[in-house]
Amino acid sequence: MKRKLVDYKKWRTNALKDFETRRAYEEPDSDPFIEVATQLIRMRKTNHITQAQLAKKLHTSQQAIARLESLKYKGYTVQTLESIAEAFHKELKIQFV
Repeated sequence: MKRKLVDYKKWRTNALKDFETRRAYEEPDSDPFIEVATQLIRMRKTNHITQAQLAKKLHTSQQAIARLESLKYKGYTVQTLESIAEAFHKELKIQFV
């Protein structure tokens, strides 16, 4: 069965209609993976950069950026986070609290 490609903006609009998804998107909880994903999304949007543009800066694919922005993704590496921080001219800070 072939999957139909969905435009990200349409997908996001539909996804944000769900209360739990919208809450997770707007107010991350104590889950550090959700926090990283939401920070990445916010940094990208604040800087008016598309997933494809960020992918080009990081020498990866748009699909990889979409995966990094997924609220369910848990495969971040420090190296990846350092690359993202560098792309946004930010410093990566990891803390135990």
